[in-house]
Amino acid sequence: MKLKILGTRGKVEPSAPHHKNYSGILIDDKILVDIGEKQYLENNPKAIVFTHFHPDHAFFVFDNEKFTPEIPLFGPEKNELIPDLKVISGKFEVGTYSFTPVPVIHALSLKSCGYLIEKNGKKIFITGDVAWIEKANFSDFPKIDLVITEASFVEKGGRINRKGNRIFGHTGIPNLINLLKPVTDKIVFTHYGNWFFEDISEAKKKIKALSGEIELICAHDGMELEI
Repeated sequence: MKLKILGTRGKVEPSAPHHKNYSGILIDDKILVDIGEKQYLENNPKAIVFTHFHPDHAFFVFDNEKFTPEIPLFGPEKNELIPDLKVISGKFEVGTYSFTPVPVIHALSLKSCGYLIEKNGKKIFITGDVAWIEKANFSDFPKIDLVITEASFVEKGGRINRKGNRIFGHTGIPNLINLLKPVTDKIVFTHYGNWFFEDISEAKKKIKALSGEIELICAHDGMELEI
């Protein structure tokens, strides 16, 4: 699989020349996972799969406008702006690609999913934004070639909010590494928060310093990877 990270900026005010676009990952020039910028449609995707419907992952939410491209659209729940959305209820196929949805805890007001994506024996896991993922939801996964996850907060614990017995927000990079390292040897970070833009060179060093026995990759807009 060929992957292109189209955008690496979280929903924050600062940006930088190589980190200005919102979330989007293009798989083999065919499938978009999230579409944080309208310009991503210029890639002529054959399908779009949404992790969730925050505006930095679904650009049309910013202006509350209908989204009606004539291609298959998949997501974790109904959305009034996407009349043709196929709401996923389990494992599904997009062409020759297999998608296994993984429930992700992120927001109070909407559902979120990560996806294990498989083709020709290759496996990637895109988490979307994460407050937490219950380990039971992916503990029986085979070894994953590559995980793509978020980097909103570098400190342990991130920023987790609570309402009653529910949590929401974004966990920290150290927590994500500990959560994901049992299933992969390679993690790509994107969706950077404010902390990253204070000193990008130092921010990348901070991430790399957490590597331990696994490879950590700091993505930039337009980065291409192949597995």
